[in-house]
Amino acid sequence: MKLQRLRIENFKLFRAPLEITGFTDGLNLFAAPNESGKSTIAEAIRAAFFERHRSNVVEHLRPWGESSVTPTVELDFELDGKPCKLTKAFLGKKRCELVIDGKAMDGAVAEDHLAALLGFRFPSKGASAPEHMGIPGLLWIKQGTSHDISNAVGFASDHLRNALGESLGELASSQGDAVLKAVETERNELLTPASGAPKGVFAEAIKLRGELEGELARLHADIEAYRSGVDRLSGLRREHQRDDAARPWVALREQLALAQQRLNDGKGLAERKAAQDAALKQVAAQVASWRTQLQAMEREEATVAQREKNLEAVRLGLEKALIELQAWEPRHAAAAQADAGARNSLRLARQAASRVAQQEAVESLAEQLAALARSLDKAKGEQDKVTRLQADAQALAVPDGDLKRLQRTADMLRTAQARLDAVSTALAFELQPGARVRVGGAEVAGSARQTVIARTEIDIDGVGRITVLPGGADLESLGVERDRARDALASQLQALRADNVAAVEERTRLHALRKAEAGAAEAVLSALAPKGLGALSADVALREARLAEAKAVLLTMAPADATAVPSAAQAEAEEGAARAALEAASSALNDAKVQAGNAREQVKAAEDELAAVRATLADPMRAGRKREASEALTDALAQQSAIEQKAGDLALQLQTVNLPVLAQDVERLERSARQAESAHSQRANEITRLEVELETKGALGQEEIASEKQRELDHVARRCAELDRHAKALDHLLKLLREKRSALARRLRAPLQKHLDHYLQILFPGAQVEVGDDLSPGRITRPGLRGAQSGAFEELSVGAREQMGVVARLAYADLLKEANKPTLLILDDALVHTDEERLGQMKRVLYDAATRHQILILSCHPQAWRDLGVVARSIP
Repeated sequence: MKLQRLRIENFKLFRAPLEITGFTDGLNLFAAPNESGKSTIAEAIRAAFFERHRSNVVEHLRPWGESSVTPTVELDFELDGKPCKLTKAFLGKKRCELVIDGKAMDGAVAEDHLAALLGFRFPSKGASAPEHMGIPGLLWIKQGTSHDISNAVGFASDHLRNALGESLGELASSQGDAVLKAVETERNELLTPASGAPKGVFAEAIKLRGELEGELARLHADIEAYRSGVDRLSGLRREHQRDDAARPWVALREQLALAQQRLNDGKGLAERKAAQDAALKQVAAQVASWRTQLQAMEREEATVAQREKNLEAVRLGLEKALIELQAWEPRHAAAAQADAGARNSLRLARQAASRVAQQEAVESLAEQLAALARSLDKAKGEQDKVTRLQADAQALAVPDGDLKRLQRTADMLRTAQARLDAVSTALAFELQPGARVRVGGAEVAGSARQTVIARTEIDIDGVGRITVLPGGADLESLGVERDRARDALASQLQALRADNVAAVEERTRLHALRKAEAGAAEAVLSALAPKGLGALSADVALREARLAEAKAVLLTMAPADATAVPSAAQAEAEEGAARAALEAASSALNDAKVQAGNAREQVKAAEDELAAVRATLADPMRAGRKREASEALTDALAQQSAIEQKAGDLALQLQTVNLPVLAQDVERLERSARQAESAHSQRANEITRLEVELETKGALGQEEIASEKQRELDHVARRCAELDRHAKALDHLLKLLREKRSALARRLRAPLQKHLDHYLQILFPGAQVEVGDDLSPGRITRPGLRGAQSGAFEELSVGAREQMGVVARLAYADLLKEANKPTLLILDDALVHTDEERLGQMKRVLYDAATRHQILILSCHPQAWRDLGVVARSIP
């Protein structure tokens, strides 16, 4: 299959007709930037073949924003040496027309015929999916899918098997395959398909054997436990009789009583020692208290002389403070008078300065008002200009898209006229003066040239009539096309109220010019009145009101004598200096008053303290209290010495007694006696329990039950061994059959293997690839730095899988060509993840395959394909 011409219209990116011709039989390289329509061309080819023309789920084929147009695809191609033409229109005016070697078909019949020839099928409803695309879906690589080969091969597997011949089909339905299926079924009844684990009756037999082994083990354990229980009962009875005779817990209770007595004696010593320590602390506190009281009395006697010195010092400070206060009082009065005068001068100076400032404000407002009035007048003029220019632009406006449609119609008319002129009959006249000739009823004179597209009669006076019959095959259709274009142009010009296209273009230019002038006028208006004419008028009125108000305020201010009043700055400086002097004098006067008050308070406090100390020392009871304190201290010291002696004696006695060890002895003997009694009681209970348990087990006949279980286990074990031998035999037989079948399948896949190996040696010299049962590439082995490396196809990198995907599709194309099946390969950015070195190898592969197939390569990297051997074509 070889493409010769492609034409698409109203198809996604292409609203206007796009026609591509000049396809070569080998490589066809189309290189263009992203979003230029490469993938749209590939999608148009797929839609022409894969989508039903009556499908309602192909809205995505329409250009964006166009809901009524009809996507149309036309293809001229060669199939098995026969010329073919396919025309398919979707959605609006749906149609499908197919012509093969002059034989015409249409509708679903044509679509089904093509599907049978090319090896694909249509869905029962809805849009076509990859599983329906068969051989073309495998060979026409969609952008971003070149590395995914397994699904595409699966969808085309039936057609590939047909290309391999009938042998592979016979292999799948042969009697040997039925035997293999029967063996596999019988084997899978005993073993799981994946892991070979037992299942079914085999697994149940193994489970029963395990259960019997467990029961038998439990019976043997019970028998052994019975025998051990008899021995343990004899031993327990001997130990119990020995304890009944010896009664060891009685001796332990006697030892416990003696240990408890020793512990109680030790605790008594400790309690007496603690009582002496507490008494010693109390006496020590009394000694400290009496000593503190005597020391305080001694400090009071030494305080009288110090208090007298303090009183003399604060009296001298009071005299100094009074002298300083008397010095500051007249200075403060003078500073207050100077400050009052300065404040009055400042008030008069500020009144004069306020009147001057108000006068300046009136003048400034008057200037601002004049400027705003001028701006308002200019803004009104610009507003009138904007309105006039916008009206002119509106009158000249041409609706959006009308000019382009008019130009397209004019172009279509010129093209139709040119095509018509090229195939119509031209008549050239060179007539003698006075000769009378009429062409189609119109008289012609002198030199003239006319073209005719229909039957035309030429009348020559005195000669006769000549009838011209133009012979072009498409004259009539070209004439109709020219007339339609001319009528459409006239209708559009009439709608726009214009005589010709140039007038509409000039109107569009004038419209743009008036809009630009209106925009400039609006910019000037915006500069004059940023917030609009209303806001500017309001601002003028506001400034007028403020000016009137400022003039009224100025009239209320009395004029001042400028020569009698100092300047505001001078008055403020003088007032500040006077205020600072007053503040300094006030601060100094206040400090003097505070110091005098503090000195008086200090004198009074010193006098009170001295009087209090003297009164305390003059108290007649003080001498008696001091004597009593001295005697009490002496008694407390003697009592402290006696208690310390007793506490020391008790401490020496406690050193010979270890209370923690005595307590541990009591605890140890108590626990030992309790344990001996408890062990004797528990042993008696254990003897009773064992006697009952052994009597019960002896009555069950466990040894007879164990013998019966052993016979049953032997039978089940023989059954398991028999099933195991049968399962292993079936498993071995299944492996042999599968190996034989795989060997036969490899021989039948040899043609495909040959083509894969051919391309693989160009891409990966020395590599080998296995073909799976589903005819897709399997494990790949190739030489590496450390010897041969092998791995599954899915384990390769994305770039390597991309390259192998293209190579595999070329091999499938070779196989199909040998079987006389149509082939066409489309690679839409199929090698985007391929590095420069591998891309060089892939160019060799593609160049070799192009000697047998037509290949369309779509890429957005023209520089990467410069050495492919063909010239890159752009999208028109």
